[in-house]
Amino acid sequence: MKSEKHPKAEEEVLKRLNIALDFLLQTEGLNQRNIALRMKIHHTNLYRVAAGKRPLTSTFAVNFEHHTNISSVWLTTGEGDMIKTDIEIFSDEEIRFFYKIKKDVNLYELVKLLTEVKKNNYELLKSLILKLIK
Repeated sequence: MKSEKHPKAEEEVLKRLNIALDFLLQTEGLNQRNIALRMKIHHTNLYRVAAGKRPLTSTFAVNFEHHTNISSVWLTTGEGDMIKTDIEIFSDEEIRFFYKIKKDVNLYELVKLLTEVKKNNYELLKSLILKLIK
């Protein structure tokens, strides 16, 4: 079942993205092409998202945060500060890892299930996985 789109919510996300883009241009001199280069995406992808022609996905928001320090939470929900204040930014290796998970539906499902496992079962689960790998 597809989730319903909420045009008002998407409009608000788009407004926040454009506020962030203006902020980055004025404070750091970064235009959309520069930001796209940092994000390692084609500049037209950023232009399309900023124009509302492509959806702003959570993956895009995290990548944008990683390269600009604009909070992905603020960008997608409007909550918190626009500028990410803590230093908990993902490394390039972590970003690639998350992309790999997101691209594989079965792996994504498995990781979602893993987040529900109780901590006292981590060692058991780890040993089972290691046995499966061998």
